[in-house]
Amino acid sequence: MSISATEGSSLRIAGVSKDFPAPGNPNVRTTALQDVTLSVAAGELVALVGPSGCGKSTLLRLIAGLDSPNSGELWIGAEPITGPSAERGLVFQDPNLFPWLTVRRNIQAGLVARRVLNKRRHEVDEFIRLVGLEAFASAFPHHLSGGMAQRVALARALINHPRVLLLDEPLGALDAFTRMRMQDEVLRLWQTRRTTMLLVTHDIDEAIYMSDRILIMTPSPGRIERTIVVALDRPRQRSSLEFLRLRGEILELLHFAGNATRDRVFAPTGMIPPTGGNATEPNPEPRGDSDPEEPDPAAGERTTAALAIQSLGPAADSFDAHVIIIGGGPAGSTLGAYLSGEGVSHLILDQALHPRPHVGESLVCSTTRIFQEIGFLPEMERARFVHKHGAVWTHWADDRQYVVRFREIPELGLAQDYTYHVDRGRFDELLLNHAASKGSRVLQGARVERVEFGPDGFATGVRARQDGRERLLRCKLVVDASGRNTVLGSQLRLKRNDPLFHQFAVHNWFDGVDRGPAETADYIHIHVLPTPRAWVWLIPISDTITSVGVVTQGGDFVKGNESTEQFFNRHISSHAPLGRQMTDARPRHAFIREGNYSYVMDRFAGDGWILVGDAARFVDPVFSSGVSVALESAKRAADAIIRALRRGDVSAAGFAAYEATVRAGVDIWRDFIRLYYQLPPLFLDLLTRPEARWQLTQLLQGDVYDRATVPILNQMESAIRLVAGEPSHPWRQHFCVEPPLSQKE
Repeated sequence: MSISATEGSSLRIAGVSKDFPAPGNPNVRTTALQDVTLSVAAGELVALVGPSGCGKSTLLRLIAGLDSPNSGELWIGAEPITGPSAERGLVFQDPNLFPWLTVRRNIQAGLVARRVLNKRRHEVDEFIRLVGLEAFASAFPHHLSGGMAQRVALARALINHPRVLLLDEPLGALDAFTRMRMQDEVLRLWQTRRTTMLLVTHDIDEAIYMSDRILIMTPSPGRIERTIVVALDRPRQRSSLEFLRLRGEILELLHFAGNATRDRVFAPTGMIPPTGGNATEPNPEPRGDSDPEEPDPAAGERTTAALAIQSLGPAADSFDAHVIIIGGGPAGSTLGAYLSGEGVSHLILDQALHPRPHVGESLVCSTTRIFQEIGFLPEMERARFVHKHGAVWTHWADDRQYVVRFREIPELGLAQDYTYHVDRGRFDELLLNHAASKGSRVLQGARVERVEFGPDGFATGVRARQDGRERLLRCKLVVDASGRNTVLGSQLRLKRNDPLFHQFAVHNWFDGVDRGPAETADYIHIHVLPTPRAWVWLIPISDTITSVGVVTQGGDFVKGNESTEQFFNRHISSHAPLGRQMTDARPRHAFIREGNYSYVMDRFAGDGWILVGDAARFVDPVFSSGVSVALESAKRAADAIIRALRRGDVSAAGFAAYEATVRAGVDIWRDFIRLYYQLPPLFLDLLTRPEARWQLTQLLQGDVYDRATVPILNQMESAIRLVAGEPSHPWRQHFCVEPPLSQKE
C-alpha cells in the first residue's frame, strides 16, 4: 500500500444554509445552518465545537453528500460535492459494525461493495496492522472493547482512501480513559496518512488536544462565529498552563458566542504571550488580534513565575549550586535537562567516567515522551539505536509466541510507533552530554562521600571526592539520583529489601543469535523457563549483536562447581526453541554476574532532599521498567523542585505529592511483576483476550499511576487464588508460591 505524504484534499464551503420542516408542522421551516463559510487545507485536522442543536452534524451530512443544502456550495479540491462518495469517509459515535462479520470482513466491506476486493485484498491486512488488530482479525464485534470497535470503524473508513474523513463525535460514547487512548490512536492515524479530518466534538479538551484549528459555532441557526488556531506544540500536555488557559478561553467564548468575530491565535507551548506593552518576548510574532486587550491574569502569573525561577541562577556566593544532583545516569541527566529549562542553578556529580558499562538496555514507550520534552529525541535518532517495535513472550511448555506490538499501545501523543533498544554505555553518555548542552554543570569522577545536614535537620550540601581531594559543596536541595548505589538512602538507613524479588542475572553480548522472523526480529524477546521465576531476555543491540541474559531466583544461582557459563547454558537448553536460537551464538566477552535485589526506601523525600529513580526504589526488571521509572520520577521531581524553590521552602511537606505519585506508580509495577511471576501462563493467556489485552498494554507502556485504571490486576489476583485452591487445575504446575506474609513489606 502506497501512502503519500498527504492523502487529504482541501475542503471549501461557501455560504451554505440548510433548513428543515418543523416537527408536526411542515409549513414552518427551522433553520439549522445559516450562511456557513469555511476552508480546510489538505491534511489539516479541524474541530467543530458548539452547543447541541447548532448544526454540527448537519454540516457533516452535507459534506458527506447525504443531504443537500438549500443554498451555497461545497467543494472537495476542485470538484463540487453533489452526493455520497467513497472519497468522503464518515465515522459516527456508534461504530455501526456488522455484527455477523468478523473484524477483517467489516474492514473490507467497502471494497466488496465497490467490487475491488480482489485487486486490493492486500490492503486489508495493511489496515488491520495499521490499527493494531492483527490478533483480532477473526474476532466478531461482540468480542471487542468499545475502543477496538471504533478502531475497526476507522480502518473501514480509511481503507477507501478518503480525501476527507468526517468524524461525528466518534469517541463520545467511550469512557474517559478509553477516549483519551483513542484520541492518541486517531492522531497517530492522521499523522501517518495526513488525511484531511473534520471532527465534531462536545469535548473542549479533545478539540484542543487533537486539532490544528477549532471552529466555534453559535446556537441555532448555526454559524461559524470564531476560529481559533491551536498553535500548541505536539505532543500536547493536557496539564500545561497554555492548554488550561486555552480551555478557559474557549469556554468563555462558547458562553458568549456571537458577541465578537475576531480570530485568536494562541502561543505555542513554552512561550509566554506578551501582555500590553510590557512583553519581554523578543520580536514577538503578530497575534490575530490587533486591538489591545486586558492583561490575562494567567499569563501574568506565568511571566512572574518564570522570572522568579530564572532569577535563582547563577547561584549566590553562599551556594555552589541551588540543587546538587548525585548521579549522572538517566534520572540525574533528565532532571538536569528539566531544571535547565527553568533556569535553575544545579550541579550533577557522577562518580563514573562515561561511557560506563551498564545493564538495562530495553526501553518502554513512556520514555520517548520524556525524550521529546527535553529535546533529546533527535539525538536518539542520530545515534541509530535499534528501534523496538514490540515484545514477544514464549513459554517453555507452549509452542506459541505471544506478541505485543507497540502500535496497539496508546502513543501518548507521539507519532512514532516504537521505542528503543540501547547500548547503555552510549545512551547514558549521550543523555549526560545532552544535559550539559542544556546548561547542567557536570563533574565526572566525583564520588559523594556523604550528604551534610544542618542543626535544623535540613540537607545543606555534600562532601565529594575527586582526584583524591575532598570538597564541601553547598546547596539548597540535594537530589539523590545515584541509582542502586543509594547514597542517601544508605546513609539515612532508609533502605528495606523486598523479599518478593531476590533475583540474580548472568548476561553477555552475543554474535550469531537467531532472532527469528524479520517481522519481530527487532522486538524484545522474553522466554519463560521451567524453573520458578526464571526467564531469559534477548535484546537486539545492533544489526549483529544481541544482549542475552538469564534471570533466576537466588536459590537457583550457580550451584556447586558449576561455572557461570555452564549455569547460563543449562538454563538456555531448558527451553528448546530458545536453545535452537542460540545454537550458533558466540559470546563477545566474559559473562557478567549481578544480583537484582529489589528494595524500597522508607521515605522518598525529607527536609532539603529528594530521591529519584532507583535511588528511591528498585523493582525486578522483567518488564524493562528501570529507565522509565528513572525518567518519569525525574520529570515529577523537577516539577516539585521548581515549585519548592519558587516558594522558598524545601521542607519535606512540599514533596509529599511527588512521593505519593511515584510510590503509587512503582507499587503498580511491583504488583504487576509479582502477579506475573506467580503464574506466567495467566499473563500470556490474558494477552489473547481483547478485554484484558488493552489494560496489559497500558501497563507495559510505563505510564500508569492510578491502580483504579487497571482493574486487570484485581482480576489476576482472583484468578491466581482460584488456581492456588485447585490442585487439579491445568496451570497448577506453573504456580509459584510467594514468600510467607511475615516476610513481605
